[in-house]
Amino acid sequence: MTAHHFLGRVLIHEVDTASLLAFVARRDPEPLCRILRLREPIREVRVEVPFGKRNRLDLVVYGEGGHPTAVLEVKVAATEHGDQLTRYQEFADQHGAAMFLIDLELPGSKVPPGWTRFSLAEVFECWADSLDDTARVFSTAIAEVFRGWQEQGVGSLAGISAAMYPVVMRSIATGLASDGRRAFASATSAGQPALVAYAPHPSGIEGAHLCVNLRCQDKSQSDKSWVYRIGVHVDKGHDRADARRTAHRLAAELEPALNLADLTTALEAITNKPLGSTLSGANPMKQPRNREDRLRNWLTEVDAAGNGRVGRHPVFHHDDGRRLTAQFYLGPELVTGADLRELIDSTLRYLARACQGEQPDAGATQDVRPSHN
Repeated sequence: MTAHHFLGRVLIHEVDTASLLAFVARRDPEPLCRILRLREPIREVRVEVPFGKRNRLDLVVYGEGGHPTAVLEVKVAATEHGDQLTRYQEFADQHGAAMFLIDLELPGSKVPPGWTRFSLAEVFECWADSLDDTARVFSTAIAEVFRGWQEQGVGSLAGISAAMYPVVMRSIATGLASDGRRAFASATSAGQPALVAYAPHPSGIEGAHLCVNLRCQDKSQSDKSWVYRIGVHVDKGHDRADARRTAHRLAAELEPALNLADLTTALEAITNKPLGSTLSGANPMKQPRNREDRLRNWLTEVDAAGNGRVGRHPVFHHDDGRRLTAQFYLGPELVTGADLRELIDSTLRYLARACQGEQPDAGATQDVRPSHN
């Protein structure tokens, strides 16, 4: 293992990154003042500054008069949670301080109103010419790690560090949203990176969607395949049992299209790229004995459960019985984030056509999707 690897294990923790940023700023505050374009020289940089009853701010910069001039939110892998940015803004408004997001987000990420974004790499790089040897050496090594991570973010999914998985998922979700899709980056119950994207179901049923659910199986094994689920999702509304019955009906209608051969053929026609070859999975759905009996029993259980929990669907992979999908596997070494955005968007288009009774290649040559590379 290299020194960069061990340094990366420290930098993945935001508190440690913020502390190192404060350390080099105290050694030589002028470069930070210059890159942030602050109105007066820096007197002090404090970490984990208390605000309110339970709130702490990552970094607060104080000017010559001893008052806050800037508040810095440092994010490595995680995104903001709850009203975190609102609390920062309250502090900034009270003191007339500027607000800065310092993170790893890829180009195209949205910046909240009133905030200025810098990458972690470019902030630490501002000490590259510092006359303080300690500040220069520390910040240069740190910047190299962060710059390397960001470069990984536009490469193969299998070639990125664990810190970049959530960043890449958020970037894909942002791109899909700009394509008119609903998409959300999240994490599984086991803490693995995940993403789900939706398109309205062609039936027009309220709360019914086509969906793609991407899940990392083990972020500590970069070459391990990811789960790629496609199918239907129905919002729970006030009657969860009704939502589950609707999801079952829509998934059953879509079932003939949920096979690797048709999906691959359609993807290659829609995208004019071999994205279908990134997927595998000969048995995307379960094949129980006494299938019809098992399905009847499941629907009976759905009615009995009402808004309560229900057992696993006998054929489809399920989440709460309202998201019913076929499961394929994605080779992470074969795709970039841009490829995934295109793959997911094209899969949703394929599912929509299948719902309307179109064959895998029907009209595909007239609807080639633009590449996002």
